Amino acid sequence: MYNNGESFGFITDKIKEIKVGLFKSEINSELMLPNNVIQVLRVDDEGHIWFFTSCNGRQAANINKTFYAYLDFHKRGTDSRLLLNGSAFIVDEEEDVDELLSQSNYSKTIAPSLVLVKMKIMQAEYFEGHDNDRNSSWTEKLYQSFAGLFSDTHHKIFDFG
Repeated sequence: MYNNGESFGFITDKIKEIKVGLFKSEINSELMLPNNVIQVLRVDDEGHIWFFTSCNGRQAANINKTFYAYLDFHKRGTDSRLLLNGSAFIVDEEEDVDELLSQSNYSKTIAPSLVLVKMKIMQAEYFEGHDNDRNSSWTEKLYQSFAGLFSDTHHKIFDFG
């Protein structure tokens, strides 16, 4: 089991809560996967995140199967953010693709333009903004601003690599 104590549980809970993120691949190739908004379909106990991203079916065969990737999660209405990076690869096993395609919101007609990506979480950064309520007094806002300068409670880095 990949579980690295409470840190891993914290990260997976945030991923499952937010579900939608921005995907960016870092492939040293002429053909790259595009930056895309993705929906997480599975987070397993080994620290892998499974999701589909778009790719022209004809180009998929020419793209490097393993690469480094980034995911950026931001929950609407909050000031929190989760950044993940790690090694990823394109999954070709039809049974995995079919199983996750049936769990997703994608139709079978769009399947040829998708690739299944499995990304291993190597590092995670979580940022949580200050809860500056409009009803807070200016002294409370000032205190929170100065406290944020000297405290790192709103920024956490987790290394799983």
